Amino acid sequence: MGAYPVFLLWNYCNREGAREAHVHNLYTSVLVVHVLAAVLGLGSITSAGIVATTARRTQQVAMASIWLFPLLRYATFSLVTMLTTGVLLDFVASGAFSAAWWFRGSVLLLLATGILNGVMRRTIGAAPAHGEGEAPVLRRVERLAYGMCALLGAITILMETKPF
Repeated sequence: MGAYPVFLLWNYCNREGAREAHVHNLYTSVLVVHVLAAVLGLGSITSAGIVATTARRTQQVAMASIWLFPLLRYATFSLVTMLTTGVLLDFVASGAFSAAWWFRGSVLLLLATGILNGVMRRTIGAAPAHGEGEAPVLRRVERLAYGMCALLGAITILMETKPF
């Protein structure tokens, strides 16, 4: 009989903990999606650079365009997902990240990565189908892809070290 009131007291006190657990589960779930989008997006971008390098060296531009468009489409989807989940993570954390400079810097670098992705897609779309101007286009695509990888690496460093 003495345990019954303690159970009611524990249940009453645990309601706040249940809400915190729900927020924690939401944060963890969104964080998992955020990390998956980052890893898969970086893989797509790196693959685009490798495809462009291989196509330039073997002079098979037709093969490059077949692979580059889907890879960059997946990269675009990943970048949008990373931005969306990053904003959602900040929202779930009650805006705790938005005041930090590392978060603001990461958002700016992510936007720069998205701009480079758009430039790369336009570069590939404007490339000649067959001709002598293919190698410079593929070299530019390589540089853009590896530049995007560097930006995503910088974002990762900022998010993990939180220097400021």
